[in-house]
Amino acid sequence: MKSLKLLVAAALLLSGCAGLPRSVKEDIATESDKLDQANKQLQNTRKAIQDAIAKNGDLFNGTPVVAEWPARLNAAKTKLDRAGETRKDLERLHSADRDTLMKAERMIADEREQRLAAVNEVARVQGEADRWLDFQRNLPQHLSMMQQAHDRIKSVDVGPVALAVEKAERDWPAKKADLESRLNAIRSAPDKAEQQWQATADVRAAAAAGKATGAQLATLIEADTVLSDAAADTNANARNLQALSGQLYDSWDKILEDLDATGEGRNAVYREKLKTVRTHYIDVPSKKTETTSDEKWVDVSPSAYRSVERDLGMAISHKDAGFYDSEAQNVAQPAGFAYIAPPEVGRNQYGYWTHNESGSFWTFLPEYLIMRELLWGRGGYQPIVINEYNSYYTAQRAGRSYYGQESPQAPPKYGSHGTFTQQRYSGSRYVQSGGYKSSGYASSPSAPAAAPAQRFGSAPTSDPSQGKRFGGSAEPPSSQGRRFGSGGGASEPPAGRRFGSGGSSPRPSAPRMAPRGFGSRRR
Repeated sequence: MKSLKLLVAAALLLSGCAGLPRSVKEDIATESDKLDQANKQLQNTRKAIQDAIAKNGDLFNGTPVVAEWPARLNAAKTKLDRAGETRKDLERLHSADRDTLMKAERMIADEREQRLAAVNEVARVQGEADRWLDFQRNLPQHLSMMQQAHDRIKSVDVGPVALAVEKAERDWPAKKADLESRLNAIRSAPDKAEQQWQATADVRAAAAAGKATGAQLATLIEADTVLSDAAADTNANARNLQALSGQLYDSWDKILEDLDATGEGRNAVYREKLKTVRTHYIDVPSKKTETTSDEKWVDVSPSAYRSVERDLGMAISHKDAGFYDSEAQNVAQPAGFAYIAPPEVGRNQYGYWTHNESGSFWTFLPEYLIMRELLWGRGGYQPIVINEYNSYYTAQRAGRSYYGQESPQAPPKYGSHGTFTQQRYSGSRYVQSGGYKSSGYASSPSAPAAAPAQRFGSAPTSDPSQGKRFGGSAEPPSSQGRRFGSGGGASEPPAGRRFGSGGSSPRPSAPRMAPRGFGSRRR
């Protein structure tokens, strides 16, 4: 019966959305069917709640849930109504052009989001009502569970997380207030649990003797909810806070190495190949770090795939050390630019601006040559000149991706259709499958790729700043290994697979200042 309804809905959409691809029509039909089911689920839950309150007046009368549950169900109904309006808008789409297709996918995602939010809220209300009724039926078991929750909160060992937080506060002072607030909440949880436990002592005694009134049972149920939630939250918060403290010690970039789409219609599979370059601080005061990288394919939605189609070779996500993963910047940018200091700052722990008769160029310190190679690709780095960085910086502050296009007529340098990217990623699946065919510069003889020395806006090859001057050493060894350190003797190129950060640098290392507008922070 369900399959028949889906087929009928799909048939209606074939006539109502004639211009859309069949796979999109099927997605619309599937979501429409799920929306109808969600509305029925809401109706059934609303009736069940009304019946439960009416039949168990001694339990529910005078409690907040009598008004709270219906209000939450009404809010869920509002979300389903919004999803229904989106469905109607979808059925009015007819064009087959790319913009309409992307609009349809966004609308389907919005309808799904509204529906799932409503369905989850309905399920939560139903679960709470069931719990109240079960509490009344199985009172001894729930009293025992309250005791267990109380004991779990008191047994939480705050010691390890407190040590991690205290160290992170010393290393990353900007996060001290937030870390301390989270730690204090965990530390205070046992005292709050004890207060809740003692406040219900008389009610628990009456319930254990079988003499509790409906109002007293309601009080116990509310206390049980507080204790069980606190027990789960305290343990989870302790684990999460330790993990958050650890995140501060990493900077990372997720670079889009390849894109792949196989199959058709509902059988289509979309994937991204991501290379994550991670620099971990072993010791913050001495700036001793180690850099690792890994690559993997991940499945993504069609809309997620299309959202990064222009960004091959770029960092589609970046996080600075001293920030949580949730604070990562997700505006695509050329890989590695985030580690360059603004010209007015002049330098940071990663490098400095070199000024000579040919102009101003960014120079990475020797201990970050491995990181540089992993970000740009072996042999792909060309020194960044000040004008190019300023253009990137302006785009970042405006929340836009910088593709290095110097004029409307010129080809971009970065991203899927960039001159640098098309050379470096010529063997990728995306390129081999014709991913560049939509580029106005893919086969245009009037827009040739820039020469290697000019590709990143660098100086001509006769410039003495080319070659060993950048990074202060000869080219580093192959970056194919997975684990690297951050230093070694500053006058020598990195060697081997692991390096420390001891020794002196070509210049004294100043505190790092990340580019403003991109998670900037002073140490």
